[in-house]
Order: sequence, then C-alpha cells, then structure tokens
Amino acid sequence: MRAPSALTRLLFAGTALVLAALPAAASDWTVEPGASSLSFTAQQGESPVKGTFATWSAQIRLDPADLANASIRAEIETGSATTGQMQIDQTLPSEAWFNVAAFPKAVFVSDSITATGGDSYAAEGRLTIKDREQPLTLPFTLTIDGDTAHATAEVSLMRMLFGIGADIPAATVADAVTVRLDITATR
Repeated sequence: MRAPSALTRLLFAGTALVLAALPAAASDWTVEPGASSLSFTAQQGESPVKGTFATWSAQIRLDPADLANASIRAEIETGSATTGQMQIDQTLPSEAWFNVAAFPKAVFVSDSITATGGDSYAAEGRLTIKDREQPLTLPFTLTIDGDTAHATAEVSLMRMLFGIGADIPAATVADAVTVRLDITATR
C-alpha cells in the first residue's frame, strides 16, 4: 500500500479544518442570563406577591424544523427566590416551603415539544420540586432572528402538589402560583 500523496494529505487536513470551524449544532441555544428572567406571582390575601429566581440555567436544543430531537432541561436554585419582602424572603427557604437545605434545586425536563400554531409551542415534561415530580405542559412562544431566540411562557402551578407552604392554607396564600419565563438565547 502506498503512502498518501502530499496533495491527499493537504486535502484531508483542509477538510478537517473546515469541519472543525463549523459552528455547533444550529439547534443548541445558550441562555443569556442578563437578558432573561424567571419570575413568579402568588396571591397572599388581597395582594399579589411578585418574586424572581436569581439563579437558574437551561440546556435547550430546539430547531422548529426538527422538533423530534428538541429538548429542554432547566434547573432552578430554589434558594435564589426573592420577593423584596424580608419576611417572605426568610420564609421561602424554610422546610415548609422550598426546604432549600434538603432540595436546593427544582428541575424541569421535557419529554416532547410540539408546534401549536404560528410561533407557539408546548413542552410536555416533568417538573420536580422537593422531590415531588408532576407532569407539566409549558406553553411558550418562540421567535428566532438569525442566531438569537426569544421565548416567553406563562404557566400556573399548584404549590400544594409540591408540598410548598403546606403549613399555610390556600385562603391565606393561594394554591395557584403563576410562573413566567422571558428568555433570550443565542447559538
């Protein structure tokens, strides 16, 4: 067997360089934390209590033309929840609420993502908070402009299903909590 010629070696090296220079898969997105937010609103008596999670991350693989291979995994550090109200902020990490010492993260993992018309989608998956897993449908809108994507979502969660604030009746703090996502990501 002959050794490859100089031209063959040069073509092989050139092809390898071109392949190495190609961008990562077009459907992998990196969340821009400074341009994204994860917030919640709960009703306490007659007053809404608004808060945010300061620390969270998401691994997103989503190409609208290839939803069969799409996936979302989000991890939220429950101890990063803040409302700007000292008493509530001191209560949220407690055992009766998020129990941050035992369960520092909430996790959402999609099982499937489907188009629901126009720029609307639904991620079917599972949300785990305090080691309690519940099915969750996350409806969201998505717009893609070149290498930037913007997604928004709003979903209502029942806090009692996850054992959050089980010591406080729904008459004092409503069971339903509205969670909002506003994500900007790049590829």
